[in-house]
Amino acid sequence: MKEIPTKDLFGIFYVKKPDGSKWDSYYKTIDSLRPLFDDEKFIKVIDGFYLNITGDFDSVRISYFVNEKESEKSISIFQDFFTKNGIVQIKDFDSPHEAIIAEMYGGSSYEQRFRNFLTNYTQIGLELLQGNLLHSRRLFAVYRFQVRQASWSFEDYFEPTFNKYSQFYVSFSNNDKRQFFADLKQWPSYQYSEWTHMMVNMIVGCDWSFSPFNNPLSIAKINEILLRKNIGFNIPPTWNPQSFNL
Repeated sequence: MKEIPTKDLFGIFYVKKPDGSKWDSYYKTIDSLRPLFDDEKFIKVIDGFYLNITGDFDSVRISYFVNEKESEKSISIFQDFFTKNGIVQIKDFDSPHEAIIAEMYGGSSYEQRFRNFLTNYTQIGLELLQGNLLHSRRLFAVYRFQVRQASWSFEDYFEPTFNKYSQFYVSFSNNDKRQFFADLKQWPSYQYSEWTHMMVNMIVGCDWSFSPFNNPLSIAKINEILLRKNIGFNIPPTWNPQSFNL
């Protein structure tokens, strides 16, 4: 598992590939960024990063962690790649700066653990989206409206998909896997946001406020919500996360 120093600075870029529609442009932008994330210079300078949707559901927010001495170089690496690959910055970037990332997710005592989770869910998420975009979106949409409310096992629900599509997850030790699921479930208290929200946002391309005290929704009710959002997919009535050819 990746571990991110709490002394690392925090920067953000907001980018997209031009001329794309909602969601389709978001996922195409992620694909266009993959060579950057695999580049040796990027890996050497950037200690970790995480992704979420931004703009009009058509753009990517890249949040990253970098040692102070590498902060200027990190900006150049990002901007050079954007220029060479036709990727547009939709708003001014945030230069690397000191920040408590866990402020709304449990507070400073969770900072180390939350930084680790952000980078780890993104590595898994990138592989899920590349391996099976539609299945992954369905997986996390059903999670949002059923899994936590029904108190289902996160491991039983998510692990078949993680094992099939994420070599990063498969490479974890058993302790790493337990830690990742503990982080995925984390909700320090109801005055803070649940940590799973971050991964739902990356994978589905949005998220909804839905209390764990609500009753789990049926597939039909979930599909009504997805239709209203015009999100571009629905859930089969026979949905089973272990069925990979839906």
